[in-house]
Parts: sequence; structure tokens; C-alpha cells
Amino acid sequence: MNKVLRINMTNMSVKIESVKEDYKRLGGRGLTSTIIFDEVKPTCHPLGEENKLIIAPGLLAGTYLSSSNRLSVGAKSPLTGGIKESNSGGNVAFKLAKLGIKAIIIEGKPQKSGMNLIYISKDGVSIEDANFIKNLNTYEATKQIQSKFGKDKGIMVIGPAGEMKLTAAQINVTDIEGYPSRSLGRGGMGAVMGSKGIKAIIVDDSGVAAKSSEEVNKVVKNFAKQLKENLVTGELFAKFGTARNVMGLNILGGLPTRNFTEGKFEKAEDISGEKLYETIVERGGESKVAHSCMPGCVIRCSKNFLDTRGEIVANSFEYETLCLLGSNIGIGKLDEIAVLNRLCDEYGVDTMEIGGALGVLAEAGVIEFGDFEGFKKAIEEVGNGSPFGRLIGSGSVTCGRAYGIERIPAVKNQTMAAYDPRVIKGNGVTYATSPMGADHTAGNTIIVADVVHNDPKGKVELSRDIQINMTMMDILGMCIFTGRVSFTQTKIVEEAVKDICGFDIAYEELQSLAKSIILKEREFNRRAGFNEADDRLPEFMLKEPIKPFGDVFDIDYNEMDKIFD
Repeated sequence: MNKVLRINMTNMSVKIESVKEDYKRLGGRGLTSTIIFDEVKPTCHPLGEENKLIIAPGLLAGTYLSSSNRLSVGAKSPLTGGIKESNSGGNVAFKLAKLGIKAIIIEGKPQKSGMNLIYISKDGVSIEDANFIKNLNTYEATKQIQSKFGKDKGIMVIGPAGEMKLTAAQINVTDIEGYPSRSLGRGGMGAVMGSKGIKAIIVDDSGVAAKSSEEVNKVVKNFAKQLKENLVTGELFAKFGTARNVMGLNILGGLPTRNFTEGKFEKAEDISGEKLYETIVERGGESKVAHSCMPGCVIRCSKNFLDTRGEIVANSFEYETLCLLGSNIGIGKLDEIAVLNRLCDEYGVDTMEIGGALGVLAEAGVIEFGDFEGFKKAIEEVGNGSPFGRLIGSGSVTCGRAYGIERIPAVKNQTMAAYDPRVIKGNGVTYATSPMGADHTAGNTIIVADVVHNDPKGKVELSRDIQINMTMMDILGMCIFTGRVSFTQTKIVEEAVKDICGFDIAYEELQSLAKSIILKEREFNRRAGFNEADDRLPEFMLKEPIKPFGDVFDIDYNEMDKIFD
């Protein structure tokens, strides 16, 4: 990847730049955060002209190396007010890398109202009128784009929430089947894209082959073999998906339930991975149980959920959604969660942030826990752009402030992922200290069995190491679930970088590079006005024992403040 596209929406210009020497060993989050650090004023308004939207495939994208075609998008976040990277699967990173595009820098703001689309192919880049899909939901907009340009394109698209610039707005990315079901969900990246006057980005890789050689094919085959031989990545994820976490977290007492007041949900079995698998098979979708979200993936953890007629309702049904739109708001039926999931995907909002907001509203008594119809109408308000809908689409912290609620499960204004930090204490350290806010993908310690009730020892070091490794994975564009192989068989990672990217780098050097990115992100946030008070969990989690095991978050903040020293 040897090209950087710089697109200025103020004067509607496109420049193709060569890759800076300092950027050549960076991809994904490493590149998005570095460009933001280098080019964006930390005190700028996130929706203003000075903010920039950076899009970057991981270093290993553009091949069929399993689970290594993830896409990163970064900006100053309108939700957290700090630096932000959100990443997803789908087909866009694969196609951008095939075209030799290392990053896209979108800057400025259009002088005229209306929406635009960016079309990228081997023949060049164009900015075109997108008013034919203005205000459409992501699925309908994608259909219109595919009808006009062809179904085999990679598409990034925002829904009405992004056009309204709501802080929970996400960017939807097409999967390998052309559904806009992969979510760049966290941090309001859809609002930033909307502020640039961009409805969609289309990537056409027609006529360009994926990178292939004897060396590349060898490492691709070896990596796939290792993943398939692992019990979790080779069998369990394909069968149960990320939803397999539901019962595990419920048993541990760390499954967020009714706005994080409890850690066990009485209907957990009804929304579990096992129930999800059983339901899909019963409805004639056995062939849809295991689904790859990106080219080359052999883990196939994604799930297409079917209704009673065998029609797809949700193209990506993940643990975080099952919890935050399920147990967190008292919903215990897969069909009901799937409807809420689909509405969020269509309007283009993060299911985690919306689930957090709805949980806070239920605590306030605005909607009752378990009231499916009430929650459905509330999400529909988001799509309609009503004042109440805009409130919900602004996230859990805004809803909590509006209704005077103390228990708001968020850090840096971002709703927590679906692991209660009083039980999964290492994740609590990550939520507090990561520049990204309460984001499990920044350092999910559950992958190394981080559960010892009421024992805070070693959690800071554990979180630090996992945060560094996760950032490394984001630089490479590798899925978190490859960690069961890539964290232990480090030579495979080194060989992949050498054979695909063409340079030698030791695993330890990659980790050092990742740590330097985290430090850069933390410095950006400091310049934006963040301080130690922002690296704290909600006060109630330090004082209020979570049922049923009575855990509280009790890790020494003095130790946490020195995590990256």
C-alpha cells in the first residue's frame, strides 16, 4: 500500500500523496491515530472543519490471511471529546489494500448543503452527488448504491443518525455478501462522516487481484490451519459465535443486567449462543450459522439471525448487542433483540451506546425494563429525529444528565461494553485507562480468563499488556479472536508481516510500536483537556456490590495512573 488519498470537502479536491517514511510500518489504528496526532488540533470541535476523518486498512489487508482484513476509522470523537479509533470487519479494507491505498484523509467541510459520495477505483477518485440516497436508512441506501454501481463494491454508509450528527452514529460497512452489517460503531464516527457531507464511500476493486505469492500463500495456509485446530476459533465460534459469552459471563456474575445493577440474568439461557444456534437451525438456516464477515476468515463467528419465516432479520448478531439490548434492558427474547438490533443498524447507531442509553432511561422510569414495544418505539424515535430520539441518539451520559441519573455505566462519555468491571476487573482498568473510553476491543482481559472474585492483584499489568497487544492487532488489521494463535505463535505474525508487507520486524518491536501509539493517543487527550479524573470508573461501581457475588471495583487508582509509565 503506497498511496494516501487526501480529500478536501471544502474545495472538493482530491490529492494522491506518497506514504511518509514514518508511516510505512503503520496501519489501522496506528496510522489513524498518528495522522490525527500530527494533523488535528486537539481542542478543535469534533464536528467542525478542523477535525479529520481517517480511514486505514490494517498492514496485512489485501490478502486472504484469515481474519486480517479489518478496517480502522479515526477522528476526534464527538462522543468522548478525545481521540478515537473504531474498527470493523467487512470487505472495504480488503478492497482498499488491493488498490494500494494505505489511508484516506477526509478534511474540511462542504460549503453547500446536501450529501455526497466518494467513488474510489483503480482509475481514480471522484466526489459525486448523493442526494438520491439522502435520509435513507443504511440498508435502503446500500440497495440504491448497488443498483446504480453494482453489488460487488465495498461500501461505507451512514444512516439518518449520521446525517443528523448524533454522537452515537456509526458507519456501516458491507460484508462479503453485500449487507451493510459491519459496524464502525464506537465514538460517533458516523457523525464525523456526516459533518463532512459524506453519505457513502464506494470502493471498486474491479480488475485488481489480491496480493499473492508462494510465500504469502504459505503463511495464509499455515495460519488458517492453526486457527482451525484451536477448539475455540476452529469450532466453538463457528457454532455459537460471540454469543457463547452470554452463559459464561452469566455464570461468573458479570453479565450486565438492568442497567448494570445485577450480574446474572434470569433469562440468560434464552439469549445464549446455544439458543441462538438452535433457533437458526430450527428455522432452516443451518448453512447460515457460520458466516465470515471479511474475505479469507476461517473463524466465521458472525451470525445471520432468521425470523420464523426464515428471513434474515439481523446480519450480525453479536454478544455485545445481545447483552446491551437484551439483559441490560431486561429483554429475554432473541426475536425482540434482533428487531432492536436491525433498527439500530438501519438508522446507523451503535447498539452498545443505544443499549446503554435505554438502560439509563429505564432506570429513570421513562420506559420499564423488559418493555419491548417501549424500547422499539424509542429507537424508532432516533430514526425519526424527534427531540426524544435525538436525546437517545446522543448516548447514555446525555440521557443520564437529562434525567438526573447517577448510575451511568460509562467512561469518557462512552457506554461500557458488556463485561461488568466489578467482576472482570482487568476490563475495568482498560475502560478507565484506555484513551478510547469504555471500549473492550482496546484491551479485553476476558480472553485470558480474567476472573478471580474480589482479587484486584495483577489486573493493572494484565490490562496494560492486553491493551498493547490489542493495539498491535489493530495496527496489523487482525481480528481479536486470532489472539489465541497470534499471541502465542509469534513467529507466524513475524512471517506474515515479512511476506505480505516486505519488511522484517520482531514481535517485541511490534509491541513497542503499539505502546508508542497508546502514549501518543493519551497525549492527544491530555492536550484536549483530559486529566486523571477522566480515567475513572463511575463512582457507584466502587461502592455498590453487584449481585449475586458482591464484587466491587477496588483497584488502586494510584497504581492505575502509572499504568504506562
